[in-house]
Amino acid sequence: MQQGGYTCSEPDKIKHSKQILHKVLPFATKLNQDQLMEKEIEAKVKGVSVSELHLQDAHCEVDDDIFCDNCGAYSFDFYRSCACGYDLCLLCCRELRDGQLKRMTIGWKARIDGSIPCPPKDIGGCNDGTLDLKRILSVNWIVNLLEKAQRVYEFNNSYDSPQTCMESDASYLYSLSAKDIQPQHMEHFKSHWSKGEPIIVNDVLSTSSGLSWEPMVLWRAFRDITKSGNAYEVEAIHCLDWSEVTVDLSKFCRGYSEAQCTKQGLPLILKLEDWKPSCLSQGEWPRHFVEFINCLPFKDYTNPHNGYLNVAVKLPDLSSKPDMGPKMDMAYGDSVTKLHYEKSDTVNVLTHTKSCVLTSTKLNKTKIVKEKHGDQQETLVCNTGLQRNESQQNAVDPMDGGALWDIFQRQDVAKLEEYLRNHSAEFRHTDCLSVEQVGIEPWTFKQKLGDAVFIPAGCPYQVRNLKSCTKVELNFISPESLGECIRLQTELRMLPNNHIAKQQKLNIGKMMIYALDHVVSELSGFIDSNGPTDDLQDQFAKELEILNGMNMNNHTNGWISDSDSVIPPSVHQLAPIEDSGGDGMDINDYTDGWVCDSESEENSRYIRCVFPSLRPSLNHIVVHQSAATIEDPGTTEEEESVGLWQGNVIGQPGKKILQAVMHHYPETFQGVKIRSKPHWLSILKELHVFIKSFLETSVDALSEDHITSLEEDLSDFESFGFDLSWARKRVNIVKDLKFGNDPLRLELVVLEQSVAFLHKELVEANARLEKARLDYDRATYARNKKVDEMAHKFGAEYEDVLNGNLGFGMLPGY
Repeated sequence: MQQGGYTCSEPDKIKHSKQILHKVLPFATKLNQDQLMEKEIEAKVKGVSVSELHLQDAHCEVDDDIFCDNCGAYSFDFYRSCACGYDLCLLCCRELRDGQLKRMTIGWKARIDGSIPCPPKDIGGCNDGTLDLKRILSVNWIVNLLEKAQRVYEFNNSYDSPQTCMESDASYLYSLSAKDIQPQHMEHFKSHWSKGEPIIVNDVLSTSSGLSWEPMVLWRAFRDITKSGNAYEVEAIHCLDWSEVTVDLSKFCRGYSEAQCTKQGLPLILKLEDWKPSCLSQGEWPRHFVEFINCLPFKDYTNPHNGYLNVAVKLPDLSSKPDMGPKMDMAYGDSVTKLHYEKSDTVNVLTHTKSCVLTSTKLNKTKIVKEKHGDQQETLVCNTGLQRNESQQNAVDPMDGGALWDIFQRQDVAKLEEYLRNHSAEFRHTDCLSVEQVGIEPWTFKQKLGDAVFIPAGCPYQVRNLKSCTKVELNFISPESLGECIRLQTELRMLPNNHIAKQQKLNIGKMMIYALDHVVSELSGFIDSNGPTDDLQDQFAKELEILNGMNMNNHTNGWISDSDSVIPPSVHQLAPIEDSGGDGMDINDYTDGWVCDSESEENSRYIRCVFPSLRPSLNHIVVHQSAATIEDPGTTEEEESVGLWQGNVIGQPGKKILQAVMHHYPETFQGVKIRSKPHWLSILKELHVFIKSFLETSVDALSEDHITSLEEDLSDFESFGFDLSWARKRVNIVKDLKFGNDPLRLELVVLEQSVAFLHKELVEANARLEKARLDYDRATYARNKKVDEMAHKFGAEYEDVLNGNLGFGMLPGY
């Protein structure tokens, strides 16, 4: 597993897995308790016991996310839904029953038995049906996962919380050079990060290949990738009045390096905020963004593909992914980023700076206009509104560095909000308010070229660019910030659904559940390989004590309540095992007794007869009835230490594929009871080979005989209890479309031929458009050059004079 120059060692995987388990399990336990409460209500409404209750499937695709029609929050498993399509999350259900639901509509309330009618039509419902409880995940998947997680806690080492640095001082930021980072620095990073402190890593660009971040170089790079006609127009922010303007990207990049003024004589200050080229959304990463990812420090957190401590990347491959970046900010000098905070962790790298100086004529003109209108650029809270402590103030030289930052602690949010409410009318003035008046003090520092600034989720910050700056930022979710991310997502629920901040909503519950599943699988393999070690139960209890000790209802709308048990109940108490639809038949009866604790030559013969048409590797397996050992010439002693899955050493490739199948199609293994036995090793290896071959088989090369062979192989595996309906469905689709006479397919072929012809014409038209664009650029360049010559000869105001009054700019006020 290596992507973007990053790989995680096996010892680090174990250590990081324990950290994630330590942080996620208390929250996942609370999620399950919330679901059980809703399930009990549904059972009472239906008049059945919880164990007899059968919930409807959501019938959504793997890459679909279901969100609440009232608050916009995502549902990761249980939710309520009406036949008309109106969906409601569990938290809104609870608030409706308590009479605390936002957007409360007269006449909409829960019934006495706890059931919830569909809301009135004016808020999206049908005012007729009932919201039934549905599930997204497989039956009891979370319950079984928590049961495994608790077993891992009982058998694994304690998680060692990062120790506080001896030199730690909350008034100073932890910083280090990228070239000096050693493995031990990770613990220092965790120590400060766990306390919600920002961190600075200097000179990260020195670890890159030296790719130029000049704006015009960026423009040419993005132009090479994107060929559409409107690819060069971007929406920029005019920082003087915060209006949006449409500007050609090449013109924006030129203005970035050349100081310009508006027609009114004020400096032109434009900013591209949270921008990324359109090719990135199409899966094509420009080389600059690849370079950015490669130079990021602490990749266990920051790698956007497979960072082991990045909870946001634990979602299944086919699941829809949140937009975590990278994104780019390109802004002219003296622009600002207003006070705000991110809903997830952020790393921000200053990749380019450029000092721009106005000509004397433009400078005089700007001064005149500023005297007339006043300086309207002072919009920062701290840069003009708060005095910093002396040590930080003396360290700030506006001529040094590229950007000036103020970052506040999470606990300062309430005081900042009060300050903003009381002084919002004063932001355009330069009166200073002392730190003592406000009662808070930010971390203030200069970001220099190549500096990476790590900002914890929920920390408010603001930035003033001292020069024209290009910054690239990436969001991630660390285990340490999960509690804060949950709180922030709860805050988002209270905003109107059309609020721009809703774009930052995340399916935190889904991320946590799949992160827990990932680390439980990793640690289970470690336990099977190394045997039981120390107990983690005390650590888990300590974490729940901390959570219960906080008044979490004030922050997370009941994620953790004071009545929650310190030590979680057993999983059998968390939720009764839901009947998946079987008749109670024992699995040994269902499989004709092939799952057993003892091994025999008869087992081996049975396996070979079930897989007669598969790979001949089973011929190399010798099962000894007395010793039950395996002789496999393809497995070395080194391979025995890795790739262990469900107690069987199947190798890393096999483990990766079967884990992916379990994530995407968990029903595959629900009908089998896998043991750490020789015949199971053989079956799982054959299953891995079959699935790998299935995934890589070219449809063009398939014949009807191949289809028949695939169907026979599927039947062989299904005879063992594997549910491969997902693979059989795909085989049937290909069989019908390639070898059948489906009318839709025939119509599609005709349309594809038409599209191919039109595409050829479009390519030719694009070539003509590209030539016209080049001609236009040459003419524009020649025109701009001539304008500069005119300005040099007649003065910069010649155009305003010709288009205005004879005395333009000669006397102030006229």
